[in-house]
Amino acid sequence: MKSTVNFYSLEKSQDLHLSICTLIRELYKLGGQIIICDYHSNLEKIDKLLWTFEQNSFLPHKIYEPKVTLDTPILLLTEKYLNNLLIFKEYDSIINNFDEPIIQAENHFKVYEFVESSEEKKIISRKKYTIYKNNNFDLNHKKYNG
Repeated sequence: MKSTVNFYSLEKSQDLHLSICTLIRELYKLGGQIIICDYHSNLEKIDKLLWTFEQNSFLPHKIYEPKVTLDTPILLLTEKYLNNLLIFKEYDSIINNFDEPIIQAENHFKVYEFVESSEEKKIISRKKYTIYKNNNFDLNHKKYNG
């Protein structure tokens, strides 16, 4: 079974990192096991936001390192470890913030991609959409209302 890729368009007023955290919260509340793929500098921002973006809740997470126990439902993954997706079989969702699609997620993941409003980011998203389509992923696109 191919993975499904959900593209979410953001308005100019929507902050990407806050939207990622909101989606993480939604997926976590549904019992999801979530991997967030991003560049190291962005993961540090997301890590901090997951501790602070809501006053009355905590989203259990950690940044992946090779000797880290996979005992959290939310895992932050840098580009350095992207080729190791097979070791994360218990995870079911990937939020991808890389400029490249994650075509390694071809079997059981739901992939989430945010489309930012700048033309440069839209071009990147269109390229990713085309690559996913050419690799027979199921594709959805809608505005994000998180």
